[in-house]
Order: sequence, then C-alpha cells, then structure tokens
Amino acid sequence: MPLDPGGPPHVSDRSLRGAVALVVAALVAVVAAGSVLGSRAVADDLTQRSRTVLVAAGLDDVTVDFTGREAELHGGNDVEARLASAAVAALPGVRRVDDRNVDPRPVAGVARFELDRAGDDVEISGAVSSPDDAAAIKVGVATALRTMVTGDVTVDGTVAGARWASTLPAVLEIVAGVEGLELEIPGDGTVRLGGEVDDAATRSRVAAKIADALPGLRLVETLRLVAAPRGD
Repeated sequence: MPLDPGGPPHVSDRSLRGAVALVVAALVAVVAAGSVLGSRAVADDLTQRSRTVLVAAGLDDVTVDFTGREAELHGGNDVEARLASAAVAALPGVRRVDDRNVDPRPVAGVARFELDRAGDDVEISGAVSSPDDAAAIKVGVATALRTMVTGDVTVDGTVAGARWASTLPAVLEIVAGVEGLELEIPGDGTVRLGGEVDDAATRSRVAAKIADALPGLRLVETLRLVAAPRGD
C-alpha cells in the first residue's frame, strides 16, 4: 500500500540532535544574559543605596563599588573606612565588604605613630621604645581630642628611641581642631598631616607649628579647605 504523500516529513536522528543542541544553547544564552543583567541591576542599586548612606553619615570621602552583592571600599582614613564598612555591611542584600586601602608594612626597627579621626571616633596605633613615652602619648590623645579613643600605642624594646615621642603630646594640641584628622609618623623621616580646616590661614598656621614642633621630620601636608571662598 503506498505511503500517504500528505504525512509528516521524515527527520533524521542527526538533524533532531542538532536542533535540540541549538535550542539548549539558545536557552543557556538567555539565562546567562538574564543573570548578568540581573547582577548589574543589583550592583547598581546597592551602590546607589550605599553612597546615600555614606553621605548621610558624613563619610563621603569613602567611595564604594559593587560587583554583584560584594562591595569594595576606597579612600578615607582608617576610622572612616571602618565606619563605612559597618554602614554598608548593614544594608539588606550586601554579601561582603572589602576595604581596598592597604596600609604599607611598618618600617622595621623604628618608632611609629598613627592617628585617624572621624567625628567623635579616634583610632591610634604605633610603637615606641619607652613606657613613659607610650603613656604620655595616650594621655595626650585623650586630653587634646577629648573623645572616644580606640587602639593603642605599644612598648617595643626592639625599636629605636625617637625624639618626636616626647614632643607628640604638644603636637596633638596643635591639631586638635582639624576635622577628619590624619596624623602619621611612619618612621621614614616624615610626618604626614591630613584632614579639613576652615581656611588657608589656618592651614598655614597649623603646618608651620607642626614643622617647628617636629624639626627632625619632613612635613607632608594634605590639609583640605572646607569653607567656600567668599565672592567680591
């Protein structure tokens, strides 16, 4: 009996397998594209919300970028970075927060000191050779800045004595009014001073006093002005 010429066309197994493979590849591409677009949308949303939170908290010196749900922080001093990390990590949807500010290794065998300030939070670190110097520095921080202090200055008998250690309490009085204060003596022959002051006259006065108080160190000053210039 002859075959019905109107019946369905014959499809080989090879052609069928090829068609299935094309369909699967197309579905994978669609799913992958949707995943990428969805990840970008999530990252953009978290970035915007994080920046809003940081500005509201006065931490706009810290920048944040997201890859998916994972954040990277850049900028700000140590205290600002710590506060920003806590603020961003508290947002719903954030999986992880990494601070990309990498502090260099301390210079071996020399005394050092670092102080970072953000609002009412102050963090100190460092090492000196004398217990008296360590105690005087910590008292000087508490007396000059009159705020919450975290961290410590330790006594390390392996580091050399430093002339600046006995002068540092007086230096702290000079910089007490600097907002967002960043003061560091890393042991490389410099003293680094950053933060915000009201005007150029204050910046020049503070820098001159620091240079006079620490004559053995080269001043690296990055103070910023916060007051807008007045028009004529």
